[in-house]
Amino acid sequence: MTNEEIMKAVKPAICSQLKSPASAQFPVDEITITGDEWNGYHVEGYVDSQNGYGAMMRNDFTAEVQVSNGAPVVTSHSVGKKANAARKWEFGYNYLTIALFTIIGGAILYFLNSAFVDAFMG
Repeated sequence: MTNEEIMKAVKPAICSQLKSPASAQFPVDEITITGDEWNGYHVEGYVDSQNGYGAMMRNDFTAEVQVSNGAPVVTSHSVGKKANAARKWEFGYNYLTIALFTIIGGAILYFLNSAFVDAFMG
């Protein structure tokens, strides 16, 4: 089975998850296809397409393809999984950082206020 035949099955599945499927572009040099007809194929790469505001965005994608009756069939696919994982990590890191600064800042202000009250108020 050729890469072109596999991608002919993968592209509609990936496009179904995009905001603007008509704008989708699949950079050929950014796509890897591994596997064989008996065990199936694993496809991963990038797709460039417009977001809801019309700006071109790059998203990662993966797809699993099995061969059935001599034709490729997409059994599973996802778009933006790596980007979403990175966003989750970044959110968690930022949340933790803000929480620590809030706790430390609050403790410093508490002790400064206590020292001020003891020194000047009696």
